[in-house]
Amino acid sequence: MDSTHTQENPSAHRSFHPEKYAPKPGPGRTVSKEETKGTGANTGESSGRRGEDLAKKGDDGMHDLGPKGRSGRPSGTRDASAVTGVDPQDASGESGSH
Repeated sequence: MDSTHTQENPSAHRSFHPEKYAPKPGPGRTVSKEETKGTGANTGESSGRRGEDLAKKGDDGMHDLGPKGRSGRPSGTRDASAVTGVDPQDASGESGSH
């Protein structure tokens, strides 16, 4: 059996005791005028559609199959209407018009 050799590591002790070994904090930084005035962008209400809202409506091509397994994680499937690629195909293997 190999013997395990451990080395003394004083830097590890210093890392976990900053109140004793770390220098005092500096003065910090000065915030510039550009940072305080903002970008001028309109940062109001989001106009995007929330996934939760789409799932409730049921018209997004996604189908909830309920919780799965011991973890109870949500599961589901999607159909061709949920795909945004070129020539999306239905999960059954049938495609749209060619």
